[in-house]
Amino acid sequence: MSTPEDYLAKAKDTEAQLAAATNEAERVRLRRAHGAYLKLATHGAEAAERAAMKPAPRITPEKPSAAAGPKFREWSIR
Repeated sequence: MSTPEDYLAKAKDTEAQLAAATNEAERVRLRRAHGAYLKLATHGAEAAERAAMKPAPRITPEKPSAAAGPKFREWSIR
């Protein structure tokens, strides 16, 4: 598995190749590759940020309260 540093190195290499590209098709391919490498390099940090932003899990009682009463099913198939 590659590390973010590997992907950043690949992005830098791709950027150098982009500067030397001769035709538009090659430029487009290298631009896309560069963007993909940058996305992969920052994926771990973004995933950690998203996990930190998640709301805390809801606290639910182990037993239902007496005030809640029994739950009735409104539909039944016979």
